[in-house]
Amino acid sequence: MSGGEAQLPLPAIPPTPPSSRYTALSAYLPLRSAAGIFAAAALLLAGWRFMAASRPTLPLWAEVLPDLILLLLACLALSAVFLRELGRIAQLAITDGLTGLFNHRHMQQRLAEEVARAERFGHSVSVLMMDIDRFKRFNGSYGHQAGDRVLAAIARLIRETIRTADIPARYGGEELAVILPQTPLANACGLAERLRLAVEGLKFQPRRAGHPVRVTVSVGAATYPDHAVSAAELIDGADQALFQAKRDGRNLVRAFERRERREPTPAPERRRQAVALAQPPFIEV
Repeated sequence: MSGGEAQLPLPAIPPTPPSSRYTALSAYLPLRSAAGIFAAAALLLAGWRFMAASRPTLPLWAEVLPDLILLLLACLALSAVFLRELGRIAQLAITDGLTGLFNHRHMQQRLAEEVARAERFGHSVSVLMMDIDRFKRFNGSYGHQAGDRVLAAIARLIRETIRTADIPARYGGEELAVILPQTPLANACGLAERLRLAVEGLKFQPRRAGHPVRVTVSVGAATYPDHAVSAAELIDGADQALFQAKRDGRNLVRAFERRERREPTPAPERRRQAVALAQPPFIEV
């Protein structure tokens, strides 16, 4: 698909409800509240001991009760800390540290789930594979730190463009992916084109360059069940479409096609002139 084709609207999908496990974590006693309650209870029990010390004899339960209460509150405070850190560690385990997108392992797991759901309910699921054009050359010219900032900026743009139900991920290196549940191929290509134009409109200012630099992306799209019968075939189809976009001249969107041979695209049709953007974003890298 080229930049001149119409952009089709994406179907509305209700946001995925949060997992009950994370809901329970968020509803659990916050760490600061637990520490405050523990400190207040410790002061009250210290006063209890001070007043009880003036009495000659006390029942056994009255002597043991403060220690039991303090032990219980300490367990509650430690549980709050543990559950809070557990949620943070669980999020880190599925997130790419540089881009903030899901990592490769989590993407594979979610894609298998979405394909199984699509098979069960008879709807489509699409995958976009996106690669930054000539990214190794960019890193060689301006440094890997500038390249990291470009990746982070494009990842942020993806998160701001897709729907809540979509699943963005860093597939590996400069290759990004988006899983689009309940999305046919035409709508997936429409979203891919919007992403391509948005990236094309960004301007980066590397410290090693005396002028702003633009980057582009090539995008491949494939859809279940039109192009694949499994999650692995779906990724392979989107990857083949991405390679075709690279072969056709880069900065393009291509959909997977089941053809052994493909005629080369005429040069004038390979690229549409970039859409002029009013005040394009300027990002210092």
